[in-house]
Amino acid sequence: MKQDASSKISEGSSKKGIIRAGIFLTGFVILLFITSYLVRPLGGEVYDIVATNEKIEDLAKEKEESLDVIFAGSSLVFQDISPLNIWELTGITSYDLSDGGMRLCDQYALIQNALTRQSPSILVLETMPVFSDASPYKDGYALPTNLVEKIFPIFHYHIFYKSFHPFEERDESNSLMKGFQPSYDVKEYTGEADYMAESSDVIEIEPLNEEYLEKILTLCRDNDIELVLASMPSPVSYDRGHHDCMSEWAADNGVKYIDLNLMTDELGIDWSSDTKDGGDHLNYNGAKKVSTYLAGYLRDNFDLEDHRTDEAYAGWNSDYEEAGLE
Repeated sequence: MKQDASSKISEGSSKKGIIRAGIFLTGFVILLFITSYLVRPLGGEVYDIVATNEKIEDLAKEKEESLDVIFAGSSLVFQDISPLNIWELTGITSYDLSDGGMRLCDQYALIQNALTRQSPSILVLETMPVFSDASPYKDGYALPTNLVEKIFPIFHYHIFYKSFHPFEERDESNSLMKGFQPSYDVKEYTGEADYMAESSDVIEIEPLNEEYLEKILTLCRDNDIELVLASMPSPVSYDRGHHDCMSEWAADNGVKYIDLNLMTDELGIDWSSDTKDGGDHLNYNGAKKVSTYLAGYLRDNFDLEDHRTDEAYAGWNSDYEEAGLE
């Protein structure tokens, strides 16, 4: 009898243990769902949550409804385009909403967020992210990890807390420069001068990239913004195949496309002195030339106001003087 009683007690304890474990696991799963919901970006899925949040924070420092143009893309934007130089030449306000290695999903979320405070007339999208991985998740070989991250985004955004710097002083120069990050390094490009020569290579836009491109185009049209595609000068990143691919997409979708790789002589690009890293990104010498061209392009092709004598934009004159750009 004593043995039977002991067995019943042991069996009862085992059942209670299983129930407790089940309650714990259920609570843990619920907690994962709640925290996943809290960390999911409002603007949609992104790949680089840290860079995306930092760009959102920086853009929020701009006065509401003050930007005429937004430049979007990856590092070929923030290294090659100087909004303050464009301002000094035309009085057009613009911002580099970009960071290194950004995917189109990041750009889509950033543009959505920007439109909560800004109503630009023009969105210039640099095209290199079109030819990169567009997925918010890791590369295809990490499919089991991707599945877990999709079910529980807390694991996808587990480094989101790094975006908040309660005890770290942020570099304010990025805000002063309107997202532009000039480099004064010089490393000569020694490759083919005619890197945009005719090529037999055929490049196609991957389906997910095209989906995000269409989302960005729809977002622009829904908000009465003209989308302009632009390729910055970069022998490392571009060739004729990229140009032909983007030209076809732009024509099919009624979008303007400018490829500065075909205009390096007109721009006056000197590959011995205007690149910081052997032909991928421009240094400030090259960025000034690109920004001068873009200033004229925006002035001549769009009805954008010159704000240089408008008191409401006096801060832009102050920022230009403080930045010390030449």
